[in-house]
Amino acid sequence: MSTAPITPPAAPVAPPAPAPTPDQAATKLNELRGNKEWVTKFLAGNGPEVQEYGNLSEIALSKGDQDKVGLAMAGQYLPVNDSEHLTRMGTASMLRDAGIGDDVIRQALSGSPVTQQERDAAEKLKAKLMRNSDFSKKYLAGDGEAKEQMTLLQIITSSDVKQEQQA
Repeated sequence: MSTAPITPPAAPVAPPAPAPTPDQAATKLNELRGNKEWVTKFLAGNGPEVQEYGNLSEIALSKGDQDKVGLAMAGQYLPVNDSEHLTRMGTASMLRDAGIGDDVIRQALSGSPVTQQERDAAEKLKAKLMRNSDFSKKYLAGDGEAKEQMTLLQIITSSDVKQEQQA
């Protein structure tokens, strides 16, 4: 017989908690902002609070780019706003004021490329309209239809061109 002491089996290790979803992370950030003790520690540069804020912010912002575009179009702020989101919000508002529809706004904000043919046609039409004195007068006077048309052309001419696949 062995006289070695019997060691009890180790307690099972609990699996790590699953990472929060972007919505859960955003909710947690909002809760933490209301916790004065946590905010004080965070503002003092306390390691755990700064790390927690960084981790939660990264998760909260990890929603797909299209979700961010939709929020910008709706004029909604993110849990942590960056300059790109604020610019998208302002651009969406400006384009909507110019009479541009949401489908085109979404394309413009998400950076959807256009074909070379679309870009060429838009540049040609834009040049033609700017040579037309009646159109130019309307546009410069703030005519709604002229403004909408020129804004659409500007969106197309400032968009990236789709790279054609080599055969």
